[in-house]
Amino acid sequence: MNLLEQKYERWNSRDFEGAAACYTEDGTHHDQTLGLTWTPKEFAEFTKLMFDVIPELRFEIVHSFQTDSYVAGELVMYGRFENDIGDVKATGKPLKVHVATFGEIRDGKIHRMTDYYNKLELTGEA
Repeated sequence: MNLLEQKYERWNSRDFEGAAACYTEDGTHHDQTLGLTWTPKEFAEFTKLMFDVIPELRFEIVHSFQTDSYVAGELVMYGRFENDIGDVKATGKPLKVHVATFGEIRDGKIHRMTDYYNKLELTGEA
């Protein structure tokens, strides 16, 4: 199981600290679409928030790969968008968001990861 699979398996089981533990202590996670960057601890808190916003949240990895230095994948995020995320207004509808993610590995953990997705899929406008 590669690091991406480990992280999302933990996220899907709501093991927020376990998902954050996939990162180096000085690691970062960047959401390119929303323009937000988190430390591993902040990422765990954001993950908890996401399950409040999208109670049925789950990720399915379509494809992933890992080398000694990099990890990447294509994911699909599913759920029902029940509560607002900042200026992104909840639709109350089921969502399906395609995500591409790319990360750098250091010392066997994720050091930097960036997610890319279409915000219009999140808002139900795509």
